[in-house]
Amino acid sequence: MQQTINRVKSWLGEGWEFYWGLPPSGVYLLKEEYMVDPRTLDVKCGGGDGLVIVYVVASFGSVNVVYGKVKPFITRCPTATFTRSFKRDMIKSAVKLLIEFATTADGVSIFQINPEVVRFAGLCEEYPLVCDEPAAVVKKLEERIARAPGPKRAVGSTGWALGELVRVLNDVVSRDPTFIEVIKKVAEDPERLRACYV
Repeated sequence: MQQTINRVKSWLGEGWEFYWGLPPSGVYLLKEEYMVDPRTLDVKCGGGDGLVIVYVVASFGSVNVVYGKVKPFITRCPTATFTRSFKRDMIKSAVKLLIEFATTADGVSIFQINPEVVRFAGLCEEYPLVCDEPAAVVKKLEERIARAPGPKRAVGSTGWALGELVRVLNDVVSRDPTFIEVIKKVAEDPERLRACYV
């Protein structure tokens, strides 16, 4: 447990306050569907394996941006909260720090980040796939395919195929909104899709 606390302190650096307990209310960096239900952890907390729930909070006056992998709820697990107050003009850098902590220190996928928080912080240029709507992601995919080296196809047949791809993807997304994450990952790195077929 102390090892986890020390790791977080070391990663965050100076200026962060630490206390035992739940974080203040606020806007969560992760999408709710990716946050763990704390009741599922109660069984693991009594075993002495050093499990501790960690939250990192960037405060901007009355607004708190909270990062944590577990939904805030009273549990048997020890809960540690790191908090730091920032001036309003530092929102962008503070939220970026939380995103970097989540993705590098905790290994969270960028697609689990709440796009509303990224928009609030003005970070859409740095994290466009988090902010973009599915149609924009598909458009980027089309542009990347058009730029890809290889034999060029007739414009008419390619245009029809891409139109059909967009229609099918929109249909799938309307039935299963979580499929947006798959589309974003393919748009970000089309080679990842190719690896599935090798």
